[in-house]
Amino acid sequence: GQFPGADWPNAVWQIDPTPLDLVLVDDVHRRHIGRPWLTLAIDVYSRCIAGFYLSLDPPSEVSVGLCLVHAMLPKHGWLAALGVGTPWPLYGGPGTVHADNGKEFHGVMISRAAEQYGFRVEWRKVKTPNWGGHIERMMGNFNSEVHALPGTTFSNTVDRGAYLPHKEAALSFAE
Repeated sequence: GQFPGADWPNAVWQIDPTPLDLVLVDDVHRRHIGRPWLTLAIDVYSRCIAGFYLSLDPPSEVSVGLCLVHAMLPKHGWLAALGVGTPWPLYGGPGTVHADNGKEFHGVMISRAAEQYGFRVEWRKVKTPNWGGHIERMMGNFNSEVHALPGTTFSNTVDRGAYLPHKEAALSFAE
């Protein structure tokens, strides 16, 4: 089917945080420092990632806000600093931000940002992940790709078996 109102780029973004199935190490001693959280915004019309925020901190209004800032701003300078030549043309303000009912989406900061930048915030019904199918599928696909990296926790203990993610972890936060 078609998502109502997602008729052009930036019309509707779905946003959601998730813990990645990956253990990271510090840059100096290469010891495990924890699992990162990824807050991701996807443009429903184009299915392009609008923006993201990666942190070791659990989801909060700050992580949602920083994800939205990354999504709204042009990314050419950031990509150039990373040595990435591929353009990322999606930026600007959304018409609607579609989110689940996590407390990080119900704070004053998000409401004020919506008012100031002219977008609406819509919350999907409780316990209906299918209403956020675009973001949920993207997160699932992303975590599946992570399972090929050293330090993966896999999705469950059965898949993990005897693998020890904290001992196998090799990627730092920067990497």
